[in-house]
Amino acid sequence: MEPARTPAASDPDTRRETDAERLRQIEALNLSYLLLVQRLMRENEAEALFRLGLGREMGRLLASLTPAQTIALARSSVMLYRFRLDDIVLVAALTGAEPAHALHGMHAAIVMASRRD
Repeated sequence: MEPARTPAASDPDTRRETDAERLRQIEALNLSYLLLVQRLMRENEAEALFRLGLGREMGRLLASLTPAQTIALARSSVMLYRFRLDDIVLVAALTGAEPAHALHGMHAAIVMASRRD
């Protein structure tokens, strides 16, 4: 009896399946992000733009997409969401080991708001 063979990482079929799964995950993340943008923009535009780090024009454009346009954009192979935690001071303020101070959240918000992307 021959032992069961596990697919090798270099197997083209396995690689295609892995790539397809990554694309599905990107699509799901994109769709979640776009739906979040649209919901937050409907609820409070100024707060949404601040929290999401979007300019007014982009926020309004994303909020105005039809469902078909939203799905089409989500299906792109490019991740639409971009992490804004590229500032070491901001990350330290949000994850610091010291006891939380009342101003940590405010400081993090100020740092994020002052960044020009």
